[in-house]
Amino acid sequence: MGTLLGAFTIVGFESAANLAEETNEPARVVPRAMWQAIVSVGALGMLFLIAITALLGDVGTMTASPTPIADVITRVLGPVVGSLLLLLVIISIFACGLVILMSGTRLVWAMSRDERFPGWQMLHRIHPTLRTPVNATILVSVVGEAILSIFSRDTDALFVLFSAATLLPTIIYTVSVLMYAIRRNSLPPSQGFSLGRWEKPVVTLALLWLVFELTIFRDESFFKPWLYVLIMLAIGGVYLVWLLATRGRHGLAMPDMIAVDAILDADKGAEYDTAAH
Repeated sequence: MGTLLGAFTIVGFESAANLAEETNEPARVVPRAMWQAIVSVGALGMLFLIAITALLGDVGTMTASPTPIADVITRVLGPVVGSLLLLLVIISIFACGLVILMSGTRLVWAMSRDERFPGWQMLHRIHPTLRTPVNATILVSVVGEAILSIFSRDTDALFVLFSAATLLPTIIYTVSVLMYAIRRNSLPPSQGFSLGRWEKPVVTLALLWLVFELTIFRDESFFKPWLYVLIMLAIGGVYLVWLLATRGRHGLAMPDMIAVDAILDADKGAEYDTAAH
């Protein structure tokens, strides 16, 4: 579990980076959002692990318990404070769920804006009153509920979903870093952020760490998470083949990054023009 802490932080800084892309000057905002997420999650998570480990008590008893963390908190802090802390944990999990919902919505909307998502004609729209991508939000919510309903009768659903949600970003980051390492000399220079002479060692260490994280998931207990991830990748692969068949490689060229605010400003300008006419 200690080695998986680094994998869990991937989801944290990916969400920060994901949402920060839809801001002004993303080249400056995204790196800052990522390192702030890593430092905060890493520091707080490590302190929590150290405290729980130091106060664990009888390892055999805690191992047999279905809720060892909750048992340690209640035993050390008492039933009242322990219950309040666990309530805070529930609120935190709910807040994290909202962040994931928002991240998924942002991805669906951004891909639809770039005409890269099925049904982009409807999903790229911004609600004229709420100024939010309502259609994309509804889709992500429905898909999320559908996934939860599929696993609703599975006794280890939480373990499967948490593991899959950790495994999939690790695979994505491994592929992304590997592609960057291969093509970095042919990419345009970054504006707003650069590792300078530290780029090679950081990329090398990142690849080694990501490979190490993937080796953690080689145990047979991760069979269901691997199956879930492979199904998701297969769906994405089928859609990619369809895009290539209908648009060709030139149709997959990425457009310029557009901020949400820019689209909203353009919509406001159009409304003002309509009102003036």
